[in-house]
Amino acid sequence: MTTSGTSVPVLRATLPRRSNVPTRAHEILAALPADAEVLAYDAPAAALARALRRSRRAGEPGNVALVTPLGALGGDPVLVRQVDLGNELLTVLHRSSDGAFLSAAVTDRDAAVETISAAELATLLAATAAPGADRALELVRLLAPDDRARRFEQGARSTAQMFATKYGLAAERGSTVLDLESFVAAVSRLGADDLPFCALDVPGAVVTVAFTPDRTAVLATTIAQRPADDQGEERS
Repeated sequence: MTTSGTSVPVLRATLPRRSNVPTRAHEILAALPADAEVLAYDAPAAALARALRRSRRAGEPGNVALVTPLGALGGDPVLVRQVDLGNELLTVLHRSSDGAFLSAAVTDRDAAVETISAAELATLLAATAAPGADRALELVRLLAPDDRARRFEQGARSTAQMFATKYGLAAERGSTVLDLESFVAAVSRLGADDLPFCALDVPGAVVTVAFTPDRTAVLATTIAQRPADDQGEERS
């Protein structure tokens, strides 16, 4: 999702060249097309710091670099900008009030990859009362029990905003997206905290599952059904 005033060219122009900014951050921005999607949202500094400290990457140098300048800001809003290049995620933080640069970090999404089997996911879906979990369970059961899906962490609020925009527009264009509103509502309640998610490609659809922070239960599900012509391509 690219918000007003946020783009790759803006990031190129505002990311300083200094010792505490990874060289790789500039390389990523140089490699990206100007119209690449940039996710941007505001979060209170203290809440963002708590979420970063609780994440699975809490001890990594990049994560520490993001947290360090947040302590003095209290509840002041921070502008978070994120953009992907392959398996790398660039995160840039600016103070919302005046646009002052705070920090930047590059994360390898493949580091310490966590997965969940279709059988494990089916057990969690069967045990939850989350809206649409029964529909998701039917689709997950189409997979082999030992099929595995990557489970990853990302910000709850930013994910809710991204899904509301991306799949809301898809629904307006005629695509079928099930349980989107309940998914967005449940996930957004976690604020700036990181949540575990997984996305599964199943016949005719993509199932996205949000888990509780401790990974012991399903928090919400949503299903984006593929158009019939896409399904035909899968079968050919």
